[in-house]
Amino acid sequence: MGSLIDTFVPSSTYNNLPLISQVAGAPKDHSQDLQDLRELLTKHNVPKSVSVRLIHKHFDTTEGEVMVFDKIPIPEHGAVQIMKPIVPPNDSQLRGIHYFVDGNASLQAYEYGHYEIPDMSGFESFLAEFCSLISERGLQRKFGLKLKRGDDKDRTGWTEYELHAKRGTIMFPDGMPMPDGDSDYSVTTEWKAILNELPRTCKHSTTCKHGRQQP
Repeated sequence: MGSLIDTFVPSSTYNNLPLISQVAGAPKDHSQDLQDLRELLTKHNVPKSVSVRLIHKHFDTTEGEVMVFDKIPIPEHGAVQIMKPIVPPNDSQLRGIHYFVDGNASLQAYEYGHYEIPDMSGFESFLAEFCSLISERGLQRKFGLKLKRGDDKDRTGWTEYELHAKRGTIMFPDGMPMPDGDSDYSVTTEWKAILNELPRTCKHSTTCKHGRQQP
């Protein structure tokens, strides 16, 4: 119980995850649970780049695909993050960055990237307590864990634009020029330790001046 499973999740499992519209109210509805999860980060003194994650998907994957994050540099502005489903090659070096608690009270990766992750060896007691709290309170489809180094440099929020025709999402960090459009949701999706970091807010948009509103 409480182990990290870094294998590629089946598409049938990934596709059963909730859309952000289905969990947008979870941070408010489960505010005490969320606080208790964040306090575990402090109690066990986990690396600062470890955070609680709101479980949600953007698109379904087909058989053999997994959802992958990557960064694209934008000259003079920084970098945007993209997310899209791919069929990983046999020699893939992808690592799990987002995890949900499965039926065995272990942390199963469900989204991946070529990013560095913090070393979680020696934090078995934290992982076990985190998974136990999630399982006991029935939060498996609400909150999970994010493991990704380098986030200390990017503490602001971002706006996500879904490209349905390409089954992809582009994430612009706050402060970067981006397409005009109205946000469908403004939802906090990541939380670090209590009194350690500000929450990260995701503004989800399916409308911009370069496209039409999606159903």
